[in-house]
Amino acid sequence: MKRRSFLRHMAFSPAIGSSLLSGIGFLSCANKAFAASGKTLVVIFQRGGCDGLNTVIPYGEDEYYSLRPQISIAPPGNNSKSALDLDGFFGLHPALSSLHDIYKLGDLAIFPTVHYPNGNRSHFSSQDFIESGSANTRLPDGWLNRYLAKSNTDASLPATSFDELSHALQGEFPVGVLPNLDNLQSNFNEEIIQSLNSVFEQSNLDRSSYLKLLNTHGTIMLNEIDLLSSSNYNVYSPANGVTYPTSKFGQQLRQTAHLIKSGFGMEICTINHNGWDHHVNQGGAEGSQAKKLKDFSDGIAALYSDLDREYMENVVILTMTEFGRTAKENANSGTDHGNASSWFAIGGGINGGIYGDWPGIRTEDLYLGRYLKHTIDYRDIFSEIIANHFGNRIDLTSIIPSHTYQPLGFL
Repeated sequence: MKRRSFLRHMAFSPAIGSSLLSGIGFLSCANKAFAASGKTLVVIFQRGGCDGLNTVIPYGEDEYYSLRPQISIAPPGNNSKSALDLDGFFGLHPALSSLHDIYKLGDLAIFPTVHYPNGNRSHFSSQDFIESGSANTRLPDGWLNRYLAKSNTDASLPATSFDELSHALQGEFPVGVLPNLDNLQSNFNEEIIQSLNSVFEQSNLDRSSYLKLLNTHGTIMLNEIDLLSSSNYNVYSPANGVTYPTSKFGQQLRQTAHLIKSGFGMEICTINHNGWDHHVNQGGAEGSQAKKLKDFSDGIAALYSDLDREYMENVVILTMTEFGRTAKENANSGTDHGNASSWFAIGGGINGGIYGDWPGIRTEDLYLGRYLKHTIDYRDIFSEIIANHFGNRIDLTSIIPSHTYQPLGFL
């Protein structure tokens, strides 16, 4: 069933946003001609609030060990439970050894103190603010969707989101949810495709705006199923002998590599890595956070190695979280909702290193006496990616409103 020619001239209603079909796992991306390989951004959101102080560890500050007697990570040493040294002051959690290897190659930028002014400590509010690209304001559309709406992309698959449509990709430009490529052909066999096609064609006869919307996006969905089916994911073999983690996150990264290599011109992909809300028994070098960090690190390193220099020169992997945790551990050997946290950017075009001033974690240095202060505004990271990775000359304030970009230099 080849629908590309049938849909090539179909137009979108800009009011659709992106949620009509995505809630049931369908794709509703704009149909475009195949685009030449360009720049790609893979955004990984650590939802739940990752504890940055046990991710990028300020082992050079004695106060760190006073605040965290149960869950601190030992300074760098010959022990597998010790921090992995970065610069004589900071170290990475030992579970991040695969990211440490990328750091040594110069392809990892580390931001230990990222947040926004007057940070909110609600998971959902802070996630929405960050993905809106507007501190302390939830906008109806996301920063990545606003970028796509102004970028004039001609990609066959300009953007996609795993599991659910991230707020960053909601808005005027139609973007949908990526189905599991492993099950794509079995879930959408010829009989199902024909039945859906019949429903969508009949809906075009009705004058109601909803049914016309269903027709437009339903047929586009079928086109994208055809597009993805043609990519033959079932025979995909990662390069360099790479083995991805067997976790859901690891397999989504494997599918991301396949899509990047398939030549669909995918510019943006968003992925969730859930479960970072460690109020109880967080652990130190071992434990619940350490297990999450290993899956996170090994998955990213697998994607980096699979794409190799050929692709990674044009790819940025950006990791983020909605907030960090309290500087002091709580009575349950965990940490509570905080303020600044650690973000990463990985890629062949990245200027590796550690960015941002260190505010200190003595009581008098902490925000409200409890939280790590932010010294990097996340909107500057977003702005630098748009300006220097995508090389887009559009007015940045149309993407990141009410913010004056302060270059960081990682791109």
